[in-house]
Amino acid sequence: MKTAMILAAGLFALASTPALAQASGTLTHFTRDEFEAALRDAGATITSPRTAERIDFTFNDGVLADALLMACEDNEKKTNCLGSSMLATFTPDDGTTDEQIVAAINTYNYRENFGRAYTEPDGTIAVRMYIIADGGITRENYRRQIGLWFGSVVDFFGYLYGE
Repeated sequence: MKTAMILAAGLFALASTPALAQASGTLTHFTRDEFEAALRDAGATITSPRTAERIDFTFNDGVLADALLMACEDNEKKTNCLGSSMLATFTPDDGTTDEQIVAAINTYNYRENFGRAYTEPDGTIAVRMYIIADGGITRENYRRQIGLWFGSVVDFFGYLYGE
Protein backbone atom coordinates (compact mmCIF):
# COMPACT_ATOMS: atom_id res chain seq x y z
CA MET A 1 0.00 0.00 0.00
CA LYS A 2 2.83 2.39 0.90
CA THR A 3 4.53 1.68 -2.45
CA ALA A 4 1.28 2.39 -4.31
CA MET A 5 0.87 5.72 -2.50
CA ILE A 6 4.46 6.74 -3.29
CA LEU A 7 3.97 5.74 -6.93
CA ALA A 8 0.70 7.69 -7.12
CA ALA A 9 2.35 10.76 -5.57
CA GLY A 10 5.21 10.52 -8.05
CA LEU A 11 2.83 10.23 -11.01
CA PHE A 12 0.85 13.24 -9.74
CA ALA A 13 4.04 15.29 -9.43
CA LEU A 14 5.10 14.28 -12.93
CA ALA A 15 1.67 15.11 -14.38
CA SER A 16 1.86 18.57 -12.82
CA THR A 17 4.98 19.57 -14.73
CA PRO A 18 4.61 22.27 -17.40
CA ALA A 19 6.14 20.04 -20.10
CA LEU A 20 3.55 17.34 -19.55
CA ALA A 21 0.78 19.92 -19.38
CA GLN A 22 1.86 21.28 -22.78
CA ALA A 23 1.99 17.77 -24.25
CA SER A 24 -1.48 16.96 -22.93
CA GLY A 25 -3.09 19.97 -24.62
CA THR A 26 -2.99 22.40 -21.71
CA LEU A 27 -1.00 25.58 -22.24
CA THR A 28 0.69 27.18 -19.25
CA HIS A 29 2.28 29.90 -21.41
CA PHE A 30 1.61 31.23 -24.87
CA THR A 31 4.09 31.11 -27.74
CA ARG A 32 3.81 32.72 -31.14
CA ASP A 33 3.43 29.26 -32.71
CA GLU A 34 0.55 28.37 -30.37
CA PHE A 35 -1.10 31.77 -30.88
CA GLU A 36 -0.88 31.56 -34.67
CA ALA A 37 -2.16 27.96 -34.61
CA ALA A 38 -5.14 28.97 -32.46
CA LEU A 39 -5.89 31.92 -34.76
CA ARG A 40 -5.75 29.67 -37.84
CA ASP A 41 -7.86 26.97 -36.16
CA ALA A 42 -10.48 29.65 -35.41
CA GLY A 43 -10.54 30.65 -39.09
CA ALA A 44 -7.91 33.40 -39.41
CA THR A 45 -5.34 33.92 -42.13
CA ILE A 46 -2.01 35.26 -40.86
CA THR A 47 -0.79 38.14 -43.04
CA SER A 48 2.33 39.41 -41.24
CA PRO A 49 5.85 38.01 -41.51
CA ARG A 50 7.19 35.90 -38.63
CA THR A 51 9.71 38.65 -37.88
CA ALA A 52 7.03 41.22 -37.01
CA GLU A 53 6.19 41.74 -33.34
CA ARG A 54 2.48 42.02 -34.07
CA ILE A 55 0.60 39.21 -35.72
CA ASP A 56 -1.61 40.75 -38.41
CA PHE A 57 -4.48 38.55 -39.55
CA THR A 58 -7.82 38.51 -41.34
CA PHE A 59 -10.95 36.52 -40.60
CA ASN A 60 -14.55 36.25 -41.77
CA ASP A 61 -13.74 37.13 -45.39
CA GLY A 62 -11.64 40.21 -44.81
CA VAL A 63 -12.01 41.58 -41.27
CA LEU A 64 -8.58 42.95 -40.33
CA ALA A 65 -7.13 42.62 -36.84
CA ASP A 66 -3.83 42.20 -35.07
CA ALA A 67 -2.57 40.21 -32.13
CA LEU A 68 0.25 40.52 -29.64
CA LEU A 69 1.77 38.29 -26.99
CA MET A 70 1.88 40.07 -23.62
CA ALA A 71 2.97 39.61 -20.01
CA CYS A 72 6.07 37.75 -21.18
CA GLU A 73 9.00 36.67 -19.07
CA ASP A 74 11.18 38.20 -21.80
CA ASN A 75 9.13 40.83 -23.65
CA GLU A 76 11.76 41.33 -26.35
CA LYS A 77 12.00 37.63 -27.24
CA LYS A 78 8.32 36.97 -26.41
CA THR A 79 9.04 33.90 -24.26
CA ASN A 80 6.89 32.43 -21.49
CA CYS A 81 3.99 34.79 -22.22
CA LEU A 82 0.92 34.67 -20.00
CA GLY A 83 -1.28 36.91 -22.12
CA SER A 84 -2.46 37.18 -25.69
CA SER A 85 -4.30 40.22 -26.99
CA MET A 86 -6.32 40.73 -30.17
CA LEU A 87 -7.45 44.09 -31.51
CA ALA A 88 -9.78 45.16 -34.30
CA THR A 89 -10.25 48.86 -35.07
CA PHE A 90 -13.06 50.65 -36.87
CA THR A 91 -13.58 53.92 -38.67
CA PRO A 92 -17.11 55.28 -38.55
CA ASP A 93 -18.95 56.11 -41.77
CA ASP A 94 -19.09 59.78 -42.72
CA GLY A 95 -21.94 61.41 -40.87
CA THR A 96 -21.86 58.98 -37.93
CA THR A 97 -22.43 61.01 -34.79
CA ASP A 98 -20.58 60.64 -31.50
CA GLU A 99 -23.88 59.50 -29.98
CA GLN A 100 -24.16 56.68 -32.54
CA ILE A 101 -20.60 55.58 -31.79
CA VAL A 102 -21.26 55.58 -28.04
CA ALA A 103 -24.49 53.64 -28.63
CA ALA A 104 -22.64 51.02 -30.73
CA ILE A 105 -19.94 50.63 -28.08
CA ASN A 106 -22.48 50.41 -25.27
CA THR A 107 -24.55 47.85 -27.18
CA TYR A 108 -21.46 45.73 -27.81
CA ASN A 109 -20.33 45.87 -24.20
CA TYR A 110 -23.84 45.00 -22.99
CA ARG A 111 -24.56 42.15 -25.42
CA GLU A 112 -21.17 40.58 -26.09
CA ASN A 113 -19.13 38.59 -23.59
CA PHE A 114 -15.94 38.16 -25.60
CA GLY A 115 -14.07 41.42 -25.62
CA ARG A 116 -14.62 45.06 -24.89
CA ALA A 117 -15.24 48.00 -27.14
CA TYR A 118 -14.01 51.52 -26.50
CA THR A 119 -12.80 54.71 -28.13
CA GLU A 120 -9.05 55.28 -27.93
CA PRO A 121 -7.72 58.74 -26.98
CA ASP A 122 -7.05 59.50 -30.68
CA GLY A 123 -10.68 58.69 -31.56
CA THR A 124 -10.07 55.22 -33.00
CA ILE A 125 -12.88 52.80 -32.25
CA ALA A 126 -11.48 49.51 -30.95
CA VAL A 127 -12.68 46.05 -29.95
CA ARG A 128 -10.12 44.10 -27.91
CA MET A 129 -9.87 40.73 -26.23
CA TYR A 130 -7.26 39.55 -23.76
CA ILE A 131 -6.82 35.86 -22.94
CA ILE A 132 -4.63 34.62 -20.09
CA ALA A 133 -2.76 31.36 -19.60
CA ASP A 134 -2.43 31.80 -15.83
CA GLY A 135 -3.33 28.44 -14.27
CA GLY A 136 -3.46 26.76 -17.69
CA ILE A 137 -5.81 26.80 -20.66
CA THR A 138 -6.55 23.99 -23.10
CA ARG A 139 -5.74 24.48 -26.76
CA GLU A 140 -9.41 23.87 -27.57
CA ASN A 141 -10.58 26.52 -25.10
CA TYR A 142 -8.01 28.98 -26.50
CA ARG A 143 -9.22 28.39 -30.07
CA ARG A 144 -12.88 28.61 -29.05
CA GLN A 145 -12.43 31.90 -27.18
CA ILE A 146 -10.71 33.37 -30.23
CA GLY A 147 -13.53 32.14 -32.48
CA LEU A 148 -16.15 33.62 -30.18
CA TRP A 149 -14.33 36.94 -30.27
CA PHE A 150 -14.33 36.78 -34.09
CA GLY A 151 -18.12 36.44 -33.95
CA SER A 152 -18.48 39.33 -31.54
CA VAL A 153 -16.35 41.59 -33.78
CA VAL A 154 -18.60 40.76 -36.71
CA ASP A 155 -21.58 41.68 -34.50
CA PHE A 156 -19.91 45.05 -33.80
CA PHE A 157 -20.13 45.88 -37.51
CA GLY A 158 -23.89 45.72 -37.16
CA TYR A 159 -23.91 47.88 -34.04
CA LEU A 160 -21.72 50.54 -35.66
CA TYR A 161 -22.75 50.42 -39.32
CA GLY A 162 -26.30 49.12 -38.99
CA GLU A 163 -25.53 46.00 -41.04
